[in-house]
Amino acid sequence: MDREGKRAIPSADQCYELLRRYEVPDHIVWHSEVVCKVAVLLAEALNEKGASLGISEIRAAALLHDMTKMEGLKAGQDHAKTGNRLLAELGFARIGSIVAEHIKLKEGRRGRISEEEIINYSDKRVMHTKVVTLAERFDDLKQRYGLRGMGQNAMERIRALEDKSYELERRIFAKLDFPPQELADVLSAPRAAKDAFKAET
Repeated sequence: MDREGKRAIPSADQCYELLRRYEVPDHIVWHSEVVCKVAVLLAEALNEKGASLGISEIRAAALLHDMTKMEGLKAGQDHAKTGNRLLAELGFARIGSIVAEHIKLKEGRRGRISEEEIINYSDKRVMHTKVVTLAERFDDLKQRYGLRGMGQNAMERIRALEDKSYELERRIFAKLDFPPQELADVLSAPRAAKDAFKAET
């Protein structure tokens, strides 16, 4: 694939067309829309502090991050990997590479906050269509997988993922003017109120 293909970014309209074409259920679309709002808010706030995150890439990856989830559940496949593969085949390799890390980030990420990290973290902060804390999200995961009898290894993987998510949260919010527990409030505030909040802090 050429360089242009690797950097191709679907528009919002194209994202919704893909979601329709692949018959992504409404509840996954609604979840993805909230993840998108969280991710764009965080990316724009970080860009105001000097970051250079690609908002278009983040918007597309957020909307499409779970597009193969239902098939993955049925087939026992990792939908981050199948989503990456499908998006690459469709000509959106860069978006696929972000989607590939929305469940688990590659090891060794340091330095600037990446688009992959924004999508990964934003997805962890949205349970169904509600913005929750990391504690709430991981308590739910532990309960659900614990009830399914997934065993000690699964619980250890969840705890390791939780630790890394808190580390990422600290890195993101070290650069922002509001704490992670106020994310839902900032997200729901009108833009003028957000600007006033920033001015006060």
